[in-house]
Amino acid sequence: MAGPFADEAIASAPLPTERTLRRRRNVLVQVVRFVAINLKMIRVIARGHG
Repeated sequence: MAGPFADEAIASAPLPTERTLRRRRNVLVQVVRFVAINLKMIRVIARGHG
């Protein structure tokens, strides 16, 4: 259970801008990010097995 300090921190956290929200909802942006992170993981795994 969160204490009063956590509640205060959450309440004072900055809200995302409208531009940020649009990017988060954009399917094309999400696909690109998904592919990018998967390529990074493949590189890390390939280095470990090489």
